[in-house]
Amino acid sequence: MRLAPEVSVRPIAPGGEDAPARGEVQIHGRTVGTEVGGCVLEAAVEADGRYLLFVTGDCPYEELLHLHLLDAQGRLLDSATLGGPYSTGRFVGPRLLAAQRVGFSFFDDKDWEVELLDAPRLRLPVFTEPLGVWRARPLRCHFIVHARPRTLAST
Repeated sequence: MRLAPEVSVRPIAPGGEDAPARGEVQIHGRTVGTEVGGCVLEAAVEADGRYLLFVTGDCPYEELLHLHLLDAQGRLLDSATLGGPYSTGRFVGPRLLAAQRVGFSFFDDKDWEVELLDAPRLRLPVFTEPLGVWRARPLRCHFIVHARPRTLAST
């Protein structure tokens, strides 16, 4: 795993009351034709030819963090959104961890981790996702989001 400075997100639709912010993914300065939720790329990580993007919507009062996993050509494999009504978050990270895991902080005084899977897996989000995580395609996932209460040692 490594940070991926070759990935960028170009804002195409600013967030508003009626529509969420959207961005267009670029790899090595080339538009790949993939639109994602959010318009501010906080970080990008490359792992085994896939890109994990951390994207926010530039909304200081009700910020959401969008996680997007793309294949090497920039096609969207999986997405999840973290946040909640009237909650604000501030992205801190990423922390590259062992075993295909990326750690970060965002909201709720928790340590968050994304675990990248080798192959898609069936997952029932109602019973397995941490509070504040939503998925567009909830039954099949390429990554798992974990949340643990922050300890004094990790602050």
